[in-house]
Amino acid sequence: MYHIKTEARMNAYSKKVAVEQFSKRSNAYVACSALMDQADLDTVVGLPDLTGVERVLDVATGTGNLAMALSPHVKEVIGIDITPGMLELAVQAARDRRLDNIDNLVGDVEHLPFRDSEFDVVTCRFSFHHFPGPGISLYEMARVLRPGGRLVIEDMLSSEDTAKSEYQNKMENLRDPSHIKHYKASGIEQMLQEAGLVVVDRIGGGSDFDFGHWIEMADPPAGNVERIREMMEASMKGNRSGLDVRVEDGRIVFSYTTGIVVGRKGI
Repeated sequence: MYHIKTEARMNAYSKKVAVEQFSKRSNAYVACSALMDQADLDTVVGLPDLTGVERVLDVATGTGNLAMALSPHVKEVIGIDITPGMLELAVQAARDRRLDNIDNLVGDVEHLPFRDSEFDVVTCRFSFHHFPGPGISLYEMARVLRPGGRLVIEDMLSSEDTAKSEYQNKMENLRDPSHIKHYKASGIEQMLQEAGLVVVDRIGGGSDFDFGHWIEMADPPAGNVERIREMMEASMKGNRSGLDVRVEDGRIVFSYTTGIVVGRKGI
């Protein structure tokens, strides 16, 4: 079980690291194919049964891909992110597409600047693994949801096998200092339930990554790159990381397992 008071004491440094990391690498995330995948965006947009009148909060909106996908289907989208550099790109992208029902603001998921029950839908896509306080974050996202509202979370997952989960997260931490943890699907569902939400839908998926591009997105120190490469290669035997690491056309590639979980707030 996640203890919210303990989380609150651990988070300031992790947030500082996240802002520094994403400010430095924000342009690299614009070109990330997984974040821009239209079929995946369409899946997320289709889950909350939108009617066009909803107010939506997109947490850790980054460069705004999901907010822009939601925009034509709802009354208003507010994107919030802790990194100003990412939001600058989101604002420009929305302006370029002439989407006038999106507002973006700098803010912290652990202290959302909104009243209780303000939103019909809250979304969070490929960001939950960066939150140093998952319990606090989910509590806040649930707090601003209206009764009956939906929380939609999509993220990379780790294996349900604890050893494989730990192996994967060790590589992730070497690559990206802002990474906290890729959770097991069962762990995310448990956290939603602890936040007072009922899990009403779940969809599994996957996304392939090229090792070189994946490394470039985070730009870790050279020594870390070599260590990660060694771990990737070692994991091929017995799929020790749960990432199905393999060599294709001379390149190391691997596959993330992804999951979308929808929680409903009680009435």
